[in-house]
Amino acid sequence: MTAYTSGADNALSLVELAQVRSDRLSATTRAMLSTRRAQFFAALGRTDETLNEVARADDYFADSVPSEDAPWMCYYDEAEHLGSTGKALIPVALARNQKELAAPRIAQAIRRQDESYPRSRTFSLTRLATLTMRIGNPREAAGLGVQAAHHAKGLDSRRVRDELQVLTRASIKHLDIPEVNELYGVLAEDREQPGVPS
Repeated sequence: MTAYTSGADNALSLVELAQVRSDRLSATTRAMLSTRRAQFFAALGRTDETLNEVARADDYFADSVPSEDAPWMCYYDEAEHLGSTGKALIPVALARNQKELAAPRIAQAIRRQDESYPRSRTFSLTRLATLTMRIGNPREAAGLGVQAAHHAKGLDSRRVRDELQVLTRASIKHLDIPEVNELYGVLAEDREQPGVPS
């Protein structure tokens, strides 16, 4: 929550405080904290540190033993790890104009996010669509975006709508492409539907 209310700097400080006694934490929890740290580095434009922290998170996650995790960590499975580290790498991919730095992780997350996690799958679809729209194939991005919009219809979430607005803005540069124009229309139509933020 701090990341949304007080900025990445303060959130990064809290994560680093939580890591002080990381020897008491399970490998999965250390992976999750490193992933959050990577996301905050990315938000601050610290791309090298983001890459290093994602690599550290991967190493921790490789050592995960689910039976050692606290019950509240049950959500942090492989799909969540791939989606969260992929999110952290999006600013790096954009800064370096290398889609492959983030896209494969997010695509794997989408394949692993089942119907039990519709919100996570919608986030991943939207983020991959936006990344692809910016530095990839706009037609491919449009297909992903339509899927994301379809999944979002069943969700009352302000954050999902915010992500879709980012995709909408990224689409504007490519409205001369019929598939992108169609996506833009779908997203505009969805914005007009009433919803309850969450």
